[in-house]
Amino acid sequence: MSDSTIPATHKALSIPEFGSGYQLTTRSVHRPGPGNVLVKIEAIGLNPVEWRLLKVDFRRIAPIWGGSESSGYPLLTGLDGAGTVVEVGPEVKGITIGDRVTFEGWWEPDLSTYQEYTIAPAELISKIPSSMSFVEAASIPLGLVTAAFGLCLPYQPPPKSSGLGLKAIWEDGAEGYYKGQPILVFGGSSSSVVDRVMAAAIQIARYLGFSPLITTSSVKHTDFLLDLGATHIIDRNADVKAETTRILNGSGLKYVYDAVHSPITQAEVDFLAPGKEATAVFAATHVFKDAGRELFAKLPEFLEKGIIKPNRIEKLPGGLSGIVEGLARLETGQISGKKLIVVPSETPNVV
Repeated sequence: MSDSTIPATHKALSIPEFGSGYQLTTRSVHRPGPGNVLVKIEAIGLNPVEWRLLKVDFRRIAPIWGGSESSGYPLLTGLDGAGTVVEVGPEVKGITIGDRVTFEGWWEPDLSTYQEYTIAPAELISKIPSSMSFVEAASIPLGLVTAAFGLCLPYQPPPKSSGLGLKAIWEDGAEGYYKGQPILVFGGSSSSVVDRVMAAAIQIARYLGFSPLITTSSVKHTDFLLDLGATHIIDRNADVKAETTRILNGSGLKYVYDAVHSPITQAEVDFLAPGKEATAVFAATHVFKDAGRELFAKLPEFLEKGIIKPNRIEKLPGGLSGIVEGLARLETGQISGKKLIVVPSETPNVV
């Protein structure tokens, strides 16, 4: 795509002011500066945090959630995207016009994914295999980042944000590093939160060699979770501690990962050996740039080899206009075991 074919304006979905809903609008297409690229977004993944942003004044939480102090309204959101690079800024290496990529967006107007075009830091995007569709690729970024950072970032005592401090999957020698050690992954595939995080956590734990790899889930997702790498599925309504103890023949459990309960419950603490502490991480490549750079540099290999797979998906009609209904379904708990995706080119004209 040349300069003459990049439009001056494009469609976007934004929250005009606190207390309003998402509205379809038009905004200027901004051009990439040094180290950045312009991406034509071909598919967008929906996440629960995006309906939660309707309930809070973003100006009050922006510094906590990683936005800039100047963040405000209109608020553009959207954290999962895939598309085609249409312009490359100065100082960018290894990315060219026409590359098919996936990336994590951000809560800044020019970096968010609820629009037809967006700016992305070149170091925080990954090329996708030719065999993978944009719709599939858009289901990956945020869930992968959340799981990878939660498992692999260095541990820091609460209240600091940190991970479990495992061997990072992007490091040499990570594959099979924890061979024969057990791990419990709370959540399996039982909720919209799980859809974006837990499938990735299971795949990462499998790559790191954990076994038994135990997870809790609605039993209807058993086959899917076994295919991802889980070795034992516990019904989420069962006595998880008793079932885990049975699976491990009474031996101890050192590692527990949970993206379902917030705050951490006593159940997780009970599983841990004395002296261990539960941790939490704000999972954003735009906050932990060094880790994000390493992860996204490794991701093309993971995707090509099938080490990381796309989520199961449901494509919604209406492009950007379909996001509102999709977020309502996430809020009311109507989604289980799949990722909602929209294709912005299907957006009707703004009236």
